[in-house]
Amino acid sequence: MSKDLDFITFCSNVQARDFEKASRLEYQGLIRSHVRTLKDAKPNKFNAHANTPSDILEILDPSTSTIGYLFALLARIEAFGTNWSTPGHVPRDLRPGYPLWNKVIRFLETADPILLRYVGEQYRTLNMHVECIARTLGQPALAIAPLRAGMMRLDTTTGTFTSTHLQIIRLCVETRQYAAAVPILDNYIHSITPTLPANVTNMEYGCLANEHLTSGEYLQLRFGHSDLPLATTLGKVQEYYVLGAMAYIGIHDFKKARDFLEHVLVTPSNQGGTTGLFLEAYKKWVLVSLLVDGSATQTPRTMHPGSLKIVRSASKAYEAVADAFKAGDVKKLRSQIAAGHDTWAEDGNSGLVGQLEQGHYRLYISRLANTYSAIPVSKIVERLGGSTQDAVNYLNTLSKQGHLNAQTEDSGDAKVGVVLRFFPDSEGPLAKTEKQQEQALVAQTQRIQALAEQIRSADFRLGLTKEYVANTKREKEKAATTGDAMDTSWDDGVPEEDILGEG
Repeated sequence: MSKDLDFITFCSNVQARDFEKASRLEYQGLIRSHVRTLKDAKPNKFNAHANTPSDILEILDPSTSTIGYLFALLARIEAFGTNWSTPGHVPRDLRPGYPLWNKVIRFLETADPILLRYVGEQYRTLNMHVECIARTLGQPALAIAPLRAGMMRLDTTTGTFTSTHLQIIRLCVETRQYAAAVPILDNYIHSITPTLPANVTNMEYGCLANEHLTSGEYLQLRFGHSDLPLATTLGKVQEYYVLGAMAYIGIHDFKKARDFLEHVLVTPSNQGGTTGLFLEAYKKWVLVSLLVDGSATQTPRTMHPGSLKIVRSASKAYEAVADAFKAGDVKKLRSQIAAGHDTWAEDGNSGLVGQLEQGHYRLYISRLANTYSAIPVSKIVERLGGSTQDAVNYLNTLSKQGHLNAQTEDSGDAKVGVVLRFFPDSEGPLAKTEKQQEQALVAQTQRIQALAEQIRSADFRLGLTKEYVANTKREKEKAATTGDAMDTSWDDGVPEEDILGEG
């Protein structure tokens, strides 16, 4: 019994943010030594006294003894085996609502983010177990919230792309839990899991326990936080953006969906080549662009012209629908939609195409604001069809959803009836108060500042890579061989004129 207590005490030796006892580099050394010892420990050490008051999982606190708790949690799960073929084979303790599953949830929600940086492989293994359990039970959606909680615990910005990004977005799209992906999708991807030289993390700057500017400085491939080799990362990033666009489409946020699809379309290609994901992104981009601004003619400027030519030739049905939509001919639009029925179904775009007719109505009404300050609803009905009451209900819905800065009102004239009145940006239901405008400006400024920090961090990491160092060395040798000297005229020791000083 005393040996078991000694082991539990050892597991809790390294506490979260325990910087008082040592410098951060020394603290990092203690953590790494602790991890190596726990890797060598036999599983029965962690499973002794399971489900009793002396259980290590009952004694340790996951928010402070994160590393020891994680190793114990994995040993307990794997003691049940992990090859479950049917829901009946999943042990009761691992099922949602039972003690071990609850402990997994608690860990992912409360684990110390700094200590998690040192056990990336174990953290990712736990994520795989969570997904496996949920899938075997036939309820994959159960894994989304725990995985997302752990991901945001490790990296509050979720800005460094890892395999967990794909794991979560795949689950969200598969189970149609689109809104569950938004907290992650709304954050910019500023880094792709890098591989920096090992000696960098042994320096003061590279210490994982430091407060880094971005997560790209501590989430690295060799620490196990991601299992995406660099050779396959580009395709995985494209998949993430396509699936992310599908999630945004699912919640009708078409502007953000278009942004995600354009991330795929501007991906550098080899001599204008394309992929299946590239073609899928283009087809969805055409449809989403129609819903956003009524046109799909302005492709991203940095899109490779060779790639554009290829995908357009393979998207004739989509181009035909775009032409009919832009022309404003409802009958032709309906005809093109019906003609391409099998194509939409095969591409998985039937639902998105189904939005086009409503989107056409919405854009037609929005454009009326360019001509009228007010227009009788009966005039709109003459163009779009339907009853006046249905039209009024539809217009009110557009206004409530933020698509139309207008409102319906009684004209007081029986012959005219209800009119739709448009407002300038400074007035009407969509007008923002001065405080709201100020808040939007502050938020935009913060995003720009964060982006600038992310760029500086990326530049610094680039300068640490072997490829960059080797290229710099080659350039210096080339300059020495050709006799080109560095221009240092900017620093010739002559003081510059103080143009801001007074006479």
